[in-house]
Amino acid sequence: MRLHHIGMNVKDLERSKEFYQSHFGFEKEMVFKWGSENILFLKKGDCRLELIEEPGEDDGMKRTFLHLALAADDLEKEVEFVKYKGLLPVEGPLLLENGWKVAFFLGPDGEIIEFIEE
Repeated sequence: MRLHHIGMNVKDLERSKEFYQSHFGFEKEMVFKWGSENILFLKKGDCRLELIEEPGEDDGMKRTFLHLALAADDLEKEVEFVKYKGLLPVEGPLLLENGWKVAFFLGPDGEIIEFIEE
């Protein structure tokens, strides 16, 4: 098995789409409606995000989403690119004991986006 996609609930589909496109280079793959939910799939290489917007969802309750980890061939290069786009890391870059390099960013709905170089 391999990861097919990571799904997350968002407050504003358009705002999240623009965020992931401008800061991380994702492209729109498909959009559709399922019941009351507006769903957008974004893709970059083999990485796919499902953004789910449900009308009236912003009731102050915390969303269930841990983090999104994106593999980077050159962590420093990716971090500099995102910083150039105006997004600063909230933690890192760090070198972990196992040799991995990581940096963390926040998305528009408080989701954690991790860059990781093995």
